[in-house]
Amino acid sequence: MSVLLAANTVGAVAGIVFALVGGVRPAVLSESGTPTAGERFYGWMYATRGVPLGVAALVAPLAWSGPAGSLILCAAATAQVGDAVIGVATRKWTMIAGASLLTAIHVATAVATA
Repeated sequence: MSVLLAANTVGAVAGIVFALVGGVRPAVLSESGTPTAGERFYGWMYATRGVPLGVAALVAPLAWSGPAGSLILCAAATAQVGDAVIGVATRKWTMIAGASLLTAIHVATAVATA
């Protein structure tokens, strides 16, 4: 159980970091030279979703065992599924792998702490 909680913690922190990078430096994630206004806009949209969900996924299994914590982790996992689908659509294999791994970790933690 402690290994799963540690993996969830690392994954949640990584999700928060990527969300912040997407907001502050969207060209890093989009791999474009100079970000357009649209990239900056969507970078901030990603950050406003990713940071709160990442913090919730980080705190939930530590603060609330049972259905409440599991529900929060399932919401975070669902967002990661969406990120993986976007990775498939854009052929970004690192995005597919990272989001799929975080989905599995969040779901496994939700089940273990339910």
